[in-house]
Amino acid sequence: MQTLPSFDELKAMAENAPHELEALRQSMSEEIIEQSSQSMQPRLRAQMNHINHVIARGKNPNHINILLMAELQQQLKRFALALNDPQALTEHTAEVKAFTRPAHQSES
Repeated sequence: MQTLPSFDELKAMAENAPHELEALRQSMSEEIIEQSSQSMQPRLRAQMNHINHVIARGKNPNHINILLMAELQQQLKRFALALNDPQALTEHTAEVKAFTRPAHQSES
């Protein structure tokens, strides 16, 4: 398993070689996923894909951090809800409305 470089090295990469830092993030993430159980790998890959989409929406490193923090807070709220009120996760509040097609007028 790769070892994480020191903070100073990571900072230097972020400032001077952001593409290398991103490649390191991707490769270390992939390595961790590969070492997980087969049953967890699809969920971890989905989570990684979601994180990548959040990162792609960011306009700059600070914005990316804010987006990731908001995402983490949302997931922590969902986790707390699952622990404290599991039934709330399965309750559906959507109203299903029937779809009606407009009457066709025949051409004469």
